This record gives sequence, C-alpha cells and structure tokens, in this order.
Amino acid sequence: MKEINNKLTQKFGEYPAFGVLQGVKVFVTGTNIAGPFAGSLMAEMGAQVLQAEAPTIACQTRGTLSWSQNHRNEYSITVNTAKKSGQKIFLKCIEWADIWIEAGRPGSYAKRGLTDKVCWEHNKALTIVHVSGYGQFGPSKDKPSYDVSGQAMGGYMYMNGVSPTSGPMKVNPYLSDYITAYNACIVALSGYISAQHTGEGDSCDVAQYDTMFRLLDNYPANWFNKGYPKQGEPVPYRTGNKSDMASCFSFYDTKDGGAMFVAIVGQGPVKRGYPIIGMGKPGITKGIPKNCTGFPLFDPRGKKADELCAKFCAERTCDELEEIFNKAAIPCQRAYGPADIEKDPQYEARENIVEWEDQCFGKMKGIGLTNIFKKHPSQIVASAPCFGEHNREVLENFGYTDEEIDELYKKGDLVTWTPADTAKIKNFVEWGFFWDPENQAKRIGLDYTPKADK
Repeated sequence: MKEINNKLTQKFGEYPAFGVLQGVKVFVTGTNIAGPFAGSLMAEMGAQVLQAEAPTIACQTRGTLSWSQNHRNEYSITVNTAKKSGQKIFLKCIEWADIWIEAGRPGSYAKRGLTDKVCWEHNKALTIVHVSGYGQFGPSKDKPSYDVSGQAMGGYMYMNGVSPTSGPMKVNPYLSDYITAYNACIVALSGYISAQHTGEGDSCDVAQYDTMFRLLDNYPANWFNKGYPKQGEPVPYRTGNKSDMASCFSFYDTKDGGAMFVAIVGQGPVKRGYPIIGMGKPGITKGIPKNCTGFPLFDPRGKKADELCAKFCAERTCDELEEIFNKAAIPCQRAYGPADIEKDPQYEARENIVEWEDQCFGKMKGIGLTNIFKKHPSQIVASAPCFGEHNREVLENFGYTDEEIDELYKKGDLVTWTPADTAKIKNFVEWGFFWDPENQAKRIGLDYTPKADK
C-alpha cells in the first residue's frame, strides 16, 4: 500500500502544476455525488477545483469517509446566491472558471437571474454542465431525485433481480450518482475542448435517468422493436448472477463454496474452453461450427454447454479453476470482498489502495488514483477541505478586502468549519465515524468522553 505525502490544506493561489488537466479551472455548485464527484475526478488529474456550498446547507456527504476520499485536492467556499452579495461572489467564480458544474433544482439559478446567458456575459468561453435527476425540461423536471431515482426511471432496476419473478433490484453503491458524475466529467471536458477551438462556451443538460437509460445496451432496441413483458409477467432478464442470454457466461458455484465468473464466449475462448469442460472441439465435434463463438441458452447446445461448465466448476475449487482457466486464457474472476482486495498483488502493483492524511480523521486508507497517465500522472496533493475553509483566501484572490470579508462572515453569508466543528456538527463520535475515537478526537482538539459500559 502506498503512503501519500499530501498536505492537509492547499493555498488557493499556490496550486501545484501537475496532471493532464493542469491549468483548467472548475467551479462546482451543488451537493452529494452526481455533480460534485465530476469535480473530484478532475481535481486528481490536476484541475483546480473550487466547490461552493450554501452557508446553511453543507453537502450531505461532508464529514463522512466518502467526503474525505472523494474531495481530495479541492477548495471549499460558501456562497448564498439568494442574496446580492452571494450573487456577486458567484459571478466572480464564473469569471475565474473554465467549467461550471451545477447540481441544483432545474431553473433554480435562472430564477435568481443567474442564467446561462448572464454567465456567458461574464465569461463567454465558460462550459456549463447542468446535472439533475430528470433534466432541465420535460414534465418530470421538478421532481426531487436521489441515486435510486435514476436507477428506477432509467430502466436499470427493471433489468436486475434474483429471478424472473422477483421484484426489481437496485445496485449498490449509488451507481446512478457515480456514473452520472463520470458522464458530467466527459461533457464538461468536451465543452472545454470546444471552447478552446471556438472561443465560445456551451451548456449541457445531464440527467441521471438519461445516463442510466443509455447504459441499457441493446435491450431497448429489442423491447421497442420485438416486444417486452406485460405488467405482472415474469421479466426474463432478472436472473441474478446468471446470464439471461449466453451460455458459459455466468457465476458458477465452486467446490469450496465460492463463486467463479467464467466467460467461455467468443471464438478464441470457445476454441480453448469447450474441450476443457467436455463440450468437444469446434470444427470437429458434430454441431459445433469451426468458428463458433458460443451458443445462446435457448439453443439445446447452449444449455448443454452451460450445464457442463456448471458441473466442471462445482467439482473444483476457486484456486483450481483460476489456474486452469488462466492457463487457457479463459476470462474468469472470483467475486472479491475486502480481504481479497487488500491482499491482492494486482491492487498492490497499481497502488489502488493508498494511505493519506485527512484533516478530520488523520491517517486513513482508501481508494487511490485511477487512469494511469504516463507523462503527466494524477496526484493526491491535499486533504479534502473543511466547509468554507478557503473563503477568505478565495475572496482575497478575487479582490475583496479583509473588511468586506469580515462583514460577510458577520451576516452569515460566509461560514467556516474547523475539523473539530465538523466532528461536532456531523456527530463523529455519536454515530461511530471514528475508528479510534479517543485518539482521533484528541488530534483535532475535540473532547471525548468514553461511553459507559452497559
């Protein structure tokens, strides 16, 4: 496991130059994951990311381990766009930024006079990304949304379940939020590239349910051309860990009580894999064409192949199966849990798990960097910021005087939490967020009283 030598905080005017996005400035408004996580991804690739929260409404993930892991390298300010003073700060941020990602209720900024047009009057090259549950227009646009809303309306839950007669099933953790954030990251950078060529920014409407619907592969094309189950009828796609279509392309129970994903699908794997499970040889065994890529489950040959694969796996342990299938270049993978992840040499080699210093929790372990760039690597340079931590230095950078900043604090338009404030407000001790509560509380100057034994 790699230990990161990061700073606890990073000065706004001294952001280090690194990564493929060095020099790109990103302004993020909104809370939770679907929009803000896009900024997190860009921050680790070198973009300077400034996240704004309302002074009275902190991000729901703030104070959790999720915040500490997913907001490294960023800056935090508080902005109240309901007031003229907050709108002034907002527009200063717009003038500073190359990209603005917002995740508020559709039309909420426009109602306050902060339309796309007004933003472009202050920065004509600005790329704007509006992230919401249901989009900026349409009859559902004003419905509140969380992660499961996108999974449910986008059709993803309809696809998933333990059996054709079971109910729909959501996917953990927060798939709709995270994949929407990746989508927002893609369109933000696409708009930024366009602005570099044209000198003019664009605005993109990203909806969670849209994004989830786009992930349904060929199923919608099948449904809307060939038909689909009626209300109350079994849904054939809900087959849990088993493929609903392809043979030898599922999780199979193993001799040692585990489960192994095996994929004997495709010309090469079929040629090498069918003889292993006793199905015969393509081009030689009757009924198996020379260039066979596998059979669907509804074909008798597919049913037979799947049964043979299941029997082969049931008679062997996960270790034995990995040795056999890896040697034959057959895709296979056991389902990993935390212990598997922690000890796996592939995770170690790619530094997927790292340790860094967090302002609130101290030394903590979690997910490292993904997408390994060769010439301009991503970095973790600073801890996730506390609420409004960079208010003063950001506004000073925008030309505000100390007196003006002090006045905004007096009015409650600017709010800053220390790590101890965060722990108190977010109930770190009471809700069990600390894993070494006495020492972690002491580290940030928080009084800790051990719970009395019952």
